[in-house]
Amino acid sequence: MKRRVAVLGSTGSIGTQALDVLSRLQDDFEVTALAAGGRGEVLERQVAAFHPQYVYLADEAQAINAPRVTRLHGPDALEQMACLPEVDDCLVAVSGAIGLRASLAAARAGKRLLLANKESLVCGGQLLLSAVKQGGGL
Repeated sequence: MKRRVAVLGSTGSIGTQALDVLSRLQDDFEVTALAAGGRGEVLERQVAAFHPQYVYLADEAQAINAPRVTRLHGPDALEQMACLPEVDDCLVAVSGAIGLRASLAAARAGKRLLLANKESLVCGGQLLLSAVKQGGGL
């Protein structure tokens, strides 16, 4: 069975590199959700290439063409995306402390957390390790 992945920070350096790897492993992984802070044109290309079920673009001033995709909105969108039942693995590649809330949400939901955000560990390492243990994730 394919692992279903959410990529938070999909248009950044780590996110685009992760998607490049995932594109080569399509027999094992499916991109279920993509989230970006900006770079709507890049996100639109990613949506066309990976056909995720969910998408979030923090900069709502940028319009993207994403038919048949559920768009998440608001300040809790990253946490919502991290907890989706359609997500098995959550790559947190957003910069800064904003990634901590999404990391905690994924950990508490028992997801496999693919952490590419050092601030989550620096700011809330003990909280994060406790959340992983509580949620039963990795």
